[in-house]
Amino acid sequence: MDCPNCGTWNPDDKHVCWRCQTDLPIPEPKKERRNLKLFGLPVWAWVVVAILLLFPMLSQCAGPLLGQ
Repeated sequence: MDCPNCGTWNPDDKHVCWRCQTDLPIPEPKKERRNLKLFGLPVWAWVVVAILLLFPMLSQCAGPLLGQ
């Protein structure tokens, strides 16, 4: 974080500028992105698993309809 008074860089854990002793503004906490998980895996992984499991079954069912 830069000091608003002198522009000197200060680590985020400091409350006072090390050069000019000016009080530093309190940094805003960063929001964490929540990854939606289902049984320990992200949702996109479950979609891939479902597609991989459904593709052979659907190809078996659609084969006779397509004349194969």
